[in-house]
Amino acid sequence: MLEIQLIGNLGKDPEARYTNEGVLVVNFPVAVSTRKDETVWVEVSAWRELGERCHQYLAKGRQVFVRGVPTIEAFTRKNGEAGAALKVTAQLVQFLGGGKAEAGEDHGGEMPF
Repeated sequence: MLEIQLIGNLGKDPEARYTNEGVLVVNFPVAVSTRKDETVWVEVSAWRELGERCHQYLAKGRQVFVRGVPTIEAFTRKNGEAGAALKVTAQLVQFLGGGKAEAGEDHGGEMPF
């Protein structure tokens, strides 16, 4: 199984939803800077308990480390050009920067899937 690791900042607050089977999935975009000072956007999905923690403690701007399984999704833009999106199903999320947690609380650390 292919695995990817990345460090970046959330581009917006996590969004939670439930599948038809009642399973929680939380999605959030992460901006990752490359060595060439470019930004790559990665859509991260966190499921079940990991998703609950991400939804509760992450917020736009928060820095995270994510390890998970990558997929590439092809799409066509409105102007007809082909595009692709990198998506990661998180197996582990480590909270690195400041966020929703109140001062004095430490909810960081590894959150295994």
